[in-house]
Amino acid sequence: MSEILRELVYVSEKAANIARACRQQESLFQLLIEEKKEGEKNKKFINDFKTLADVLVQEVIKQNVGNKFPGLENHIYGEESNEFTNELGEKITVKVCPTEEETAQLLSKVLNGNKLASEALAQAVHQDISFADPTLDLVKINIPQDIMGMWVDPIDSTYQYIKGSSDIKPNRGIFPCGLQCVTILIGVYDRQTGVPLIGVINQPFVSQDVKTLRWKGQYFWGLSYMDSNIHSLQLSSKNGNNGEATSQLTEEASCEPKHFSAVISTSEKDAIKTALSNVCGENVYGAAGAGYKSLCVVQGLVDVYVFSEDTTFKWDSCAAHAILKSIGGGMVDLRECLKRNPETGLDLPHLSYNVDNQGATGVDRWANKGGLVAYRSRQQLETFLDLLIKNLSLSSTLT
Repeated sequence: MSEILRELVYVSEKAANIARACRQQESLFQLLIEEKKEGEKNKKFINDFKTLADVLVQEVIKQNVGNKFPGLENHIYGEESNEFTNELGEKITVKVCPTEEETAQLLSKVLNGNKLASEALAQAVHQDISFADPTLDLVKINIPQDIMGMWVDPIDSTYQYIKGSSDIKPNRGIFPCGLQCVTILIGVYDRQTGVPLIGVINQPFVSQDVKTLRWKGQYFWGLSYMDSNIHSLQLSSKNGNNGEATSQLTEEASCEPKHFSAVISTSEKDAIKTALSNVCGENVYGAAGAGYKSLCVVQGLVDVYVFSEDTTFKWDSCAAHAILKSIGGGMVDLRECLKRNPETGLDLPHLSYNVDNQGATGVDRWANKGGLVAYRSRQQLETFLDLLIKNLSLSSTLT
């Protein structure tokens, strides 16, 4: 439905404003700076401020969606718990209150009486934003609300967010680290089937004004439901989306690329790195942030994102998975792909979002246990996997 898609894009923009405010307002920026000091953190900041920023973004999303679509807020899940304990031992549940003043008072308890920071953060949370995107009016697909569940990663790549590097140079359009790798991820899935339906990826830090030092961002969205697929890359818009990515997607979809390209984590296993080097040559790029690496595939900067570890989660992958599905791609379980025999005609092991990992506890319940491969074209994926398997010495950790 165009209404819920519009609301998710709107609230992602509001969340991006909060993320930017925490870096641009001095009282909040000082708390972020405090988080950088490893081993010498000021004891009065008993709570992890970056986690508070995460939680506030998450709660803003829940409140906005719940106000517009009553009941849906009960099916929104994310990485962060909204319970904090201050230095007095008081347990506080963080939420967005009806008024800015009430939110500031609540945050003051969490931040141990830091009135200036609490008021600045409350102002960012309650500030309305100007938002217009006429392309969203073109979306007329109706998805029943009662099947929807939602995964949210309010600030993905928090290390890069806290570190705050703004002078990193991209390698063929791909940033290895820095604020550009920070994303806000909102993914909607079918609670009955686990299939991703709608995805919004907001990149709050894309370009910085050299005079004011203020950042501008951009967002991408996709919707895939039954036989309907639509995404922001195929529509002309003035929201800052990358028009070059659109032409690249169209061009590359029509012909098989001469060489594959991949984005990976810098901590990827050596066996995977070696195999990818054989398959992709020099077209293997390291980057920070699961959301950002997935976005590189969405934008057509690379063909695949490969990750062999089990340290990404449903909130990391759902949004990008939905967008990729809307453009003819998707996300699959890497370990299961390596076991699969394409000649038997088995379906690809797509990631699913409605069932937890049996026997696991805590966040591991929602881990992508077999790693993942994000891709833009099934035909390309099949060829890529065939080459990867041939070049990969399978270890016990990957089988």
